[in-house]
Amino acid sequence: MLSSVRIKKFLYIKDVEIDLHPKMNVFTGETGVGKSLVIDAITFVLGEKGNYEEEDYVELTFEVDNDYSEDGILVIARQIKNGKSLYYLNGRKVGKSLIQEVSRDLIEVHGQHYSQRLFDKDYHREVYDKYLKIEDKLQEFQQLYIQYQKLKKEYEDIILKQSDRLQKIDFLQFQINELQSANLKEGEKQKLEQEYNYYSNIQTIKESVEFTKALISQENGILQNLSTAVKSISKVSDFEERLSKVLDNLENAKTLIEETYYDLEDFDLDFNQEKLHQIEERLNLINHLERKYGYDEKGLINLLENLQNELETLLHLEDKTPILESQLKQLHSLVVEKANELSNIRKSKVKEFEEEVLNHLKDLAFKSADFKVLIQEKELDRYGIDKVQFLFSGNKGFEPKPLDEIASGGEISRLSLVLKLISKKSVNTMIFDEIDTGIGGITAVSMAKKLKQLSKDFQIILITHLPQIAVIGDKHFYIDKQEENGKTRAVIKQLTQDERIKEIARMLSGIVNEDSINLAKELLKQGEVWTR
Repeated sequence: MLSSVRIKKFLYIKDVEIDLHPKMNVFTGETGVGKSLVIDAITFVLGEKGNYEEEDYVELTFEVDNDYSEDGILVIARQIKNGKSLYYLNGRKVGKSLIQEVSRDLIEVHGQHYSQRLFDKDYHREVYDKYLKIEDKLQEFQQLYIQYQKLKKEYEDIILKQSDRLQKIDFLQFQINELQSANLKEGEKQKLEQEYNYYSNIQTIKESVEFTKALISQENGILQNLSTAVKSISKVSDFEERLSKVLDNLENAKTLIEETYYDLEDFDLDFNQEKLHQIEERLNLINHLERKYGYDEKGLINLLENLQNELETLLHLEDKTPILESQLKQLHSLVVEKANELSNIRKSKVKEFEEEVLNHLKDLAFKSADFKVLIQEKELDRYGIDKVQFLFSGNKGFEPKPLDEIASGGEISRLSLVLKLISKKSVNTMIFDEIDTGIGGITAVSMAKKLKQLSKDFQIILITHLPQIAVIGDKHFYIDKQEENGKTRAVIKQLTQDERIKEIARMLSGIVNEDSINLAKELLKQGEVWTR
């Protein structure tokens, strides 16, 4: 339910908080005072378009049991800032569409100036099905329908795949053959790159080896100079003990250089141009495949396995088609059967529903009204094969028409009231504006009784100018205008019992005196009797 409305600023309302009753809330006030401002403030939060002012801010607090709140409290708000609308859900900035989605099943506004779900033909079916109490049958049908849609999609996907199946198979086989013929092995590329570096630099290696051999073996080369040094030191090493170690080092160096020379002599530097060409071709192939498929060497090996699996699946697709086709036909027959059952129930209760609506409408001053339920066949969907549409005429001699062609907000509001009464359509809060337009006397009493009956299942917020309806409120709010610093300001207050008696007296006779107060007290007593 809507527990409170906090208006920080909205047009000429400022700093007002309205704590609402979970059942019946009535708002009254002098003619021209702007009683609908409260409803305007609520619809402002719900996303209604209008000429709003900078810094307008309204906040609605709901007590809920849904996924949008963990603690059972849901706060939605809207603010006008820098000419733009800002929406908030539990203090978090959100989009308008989310606010409308959240509030859709929480609150409905019925009145001449507001968009109404009653114009939505899907809503007609919801209301009618609720009246018929076919929720279980509808749920059973929808479960079957979901299974049917899932199987249908699976079947259509296979048919679609089969339409380009051969082309896809050819393409996969080409890719697989290309990768298989490459015979890729993990780590091969790194080894090839090392070999390529060797063979492509073999001439440089050869030149370095020959140059080093020459340095060692040539006249006055390293080896000859070392031999000369050994001879020179050996002549004097006996005279100086420390030179013995020097001699050892020189002899070791001479031996190491000789061994190095022999190693270089044995160095195999055969240059194989064909081998280098083969390595280049292999590397070019691997690099080409990596660029083409967007994978490295290891990724290409995994890709080949995946492509082989995909090809295997495609090659066996047609095996499943006849089975799915048979299952789909059987399930479609069952879904159509259940849809026809729903349709038969809907059609069988049309007259009963029409008569019940008309009986309620007659109590609300629609003596010559006509109401029809039009059920037409449509393409199968999750609600069956029926398009349900309500038609209405408030005057004798006029054919019933679709509800969006009815101009009167009062007619729509009263029809909404009747449909709520007989369908118990799930929504938490209902707001009525101008529901009592054009009625009075005994009709007003009938409407008061119906509204009170409705408030047993829903929270009701309504603007009224009729005392017969005002007396049924569990909370009674009064809206007035005051001048403050040369500016008009709206004042909204909850009436005490004494204040309420005076307001009912004013509504009855236009003045507050002893006679009108006595009449007001009597009407309040009668109101208690009407609503038992």
